[in-house]
Amino acid sequence: MLNQLLNIFKTRAVYTVRDKNFWQENQWVLFSSFVLFVITVLWRSWPHYINPNLFVEDTTHYFNYFYGNTRDYSSLFHNTNGYINILNNLIAKWVAYADVRMQPYLYAYIGTLIAVLASISLPFSGIFKNKYIIFIAPFLLGLSGLNHIFYYVTLTYQIYILVILLLTLLFWEPIKNNVLNFLFFLLLSLLIWSGPYSVLTVPAAGCLILFFRGKVRLMLALIAVTIAYTSTVNESTIWLHSIFSEHIRFLWRQLLIERVILMDLAGPYSRMKLVMVFAVFAGVLYILRKDTFYLKVAFILFGLMNGGLATLLLSKKIALYQRVLPCHLVIAQFLWMFLVLLTIDRILLLKKQWRYGGVVAFVMLASFILYDNVHKPDKWSFPQMKNLQVFLQKIYETEQLSPLENNKKVIIYYGDNKHFSPRVSLGVPKEDKKTESTIIHISGN
Repeated sequence: MLNQLLNIFKTRAVYTVRDKNFWQENQWVLFSSFVLFVITVLWRSWPHYINPNLFVEDTTHYFNYFYGNTRDYSSLFHNTNGYINILNNLIAKWVAYADVRMQPYLYAYIGTLIAVLASISLPFSGIFKNKYIIFIAPFLLGLSGLNHIFYYVTLTYQIYILVILLLTLLFWEPIKNNVLNFLFFLLLSLLIWSGPYSVLTVPAAGCLILFFRGKVRLMLALIAVTIAYTSTVNESTIWLHSIFSEHIRFLWRQLLIERVILMDLAGPYSRMKLVMVFAVFAGVLYILRKDTFYLKVAFILFGLMNGGLATLLLSKKIALYQRVLPCHLVIAQFLWMFLVLLTIDRILLLKKQWRYGGVVAFVMLASFILYDNVHKPDKWSFPQMKNLQVFLQKIYETEQLSPLENNKKVIIYYGDNKHFSPRVSLGVPKEDKKTESTIIHISGN
């Protein structure tokens, strides 16, 4: 069996995922799935859409920094955490043109738009064939794979969603039109320059070159873009020597089995669970041993899942945070959900009569999504910022008074969080120290 698997990896077929009549045969499935998925996303987190907030670095890196629309376009290369994030900066700059009271709404709805695009990218690519899998895919990827509400309602967390969108688009079939293919390359390049986790493009593109034909030039170009982007990072956080730490290796196994593959739903990690997971993997590989496409894509996905974990475990961040946050797992968990869907889909393709097994798979996956979301409320809800609208209304009212024309300076800030406090300065520039400042504090309680 091992020799058979190795021989499969020696072949390089043209990368194709979409059947000729895919759109015609699945347009209603895709449309209905998309509409119901968007409705579900809005319904489960409705309070965050009618009363949006400014969570985490949305305050300091974006709202505070771009407020007043005084930044020029060099601010797109604003380096906040040691790396450039062009797309988030561009969105924040454009949002700064809007009424200050509307800016949290725009952050939330733009974040939701990007998260939805990442969730529907794979089913729309044609990589799944069974209609039931195509329908349930956005729900599994978007409601469980994206493991926190922040991916939908913040601009900050788009650095994770953008790399997920980037990785999913790598699995799209090559575009035959040269102009469209170039525009696709520009889009992928923009995504690469929008967050440090885009370094995962290099192993993904390398494997796609190694395993398939038809994507070589595009993948080589993206590798070059990624290398150019990583050269702009101010401070390396890589600690490769951590791989020799027994503690890190144990933590890696624990996270992979307990929190990624078992999705935090089967209790603490144990060797028995490790053995059971490997037994299931071996069974799947045996069943799909002749499916060349699946074996290659599964190999890439499993590597990227571990790559997502490596961005934490082989970096200084593990010492800095001293804990594993949902954002450290989201890439691995999303790709695992992708692999689960692909595995079920390819098994159902083995025999024609098995296609109706999609109904069973649909029910099981829907039950998992429901159970997962009920037991993990952070996926759809988070404590809201009280009086934030009062803070924004006060800024708006102060803007109407034109403090700059009256040679006055007004500082308005919200809450008592030392790290993530919305704060704006209106009127005389900060460097003018002769002007007395009026300070207004809006309580977050």
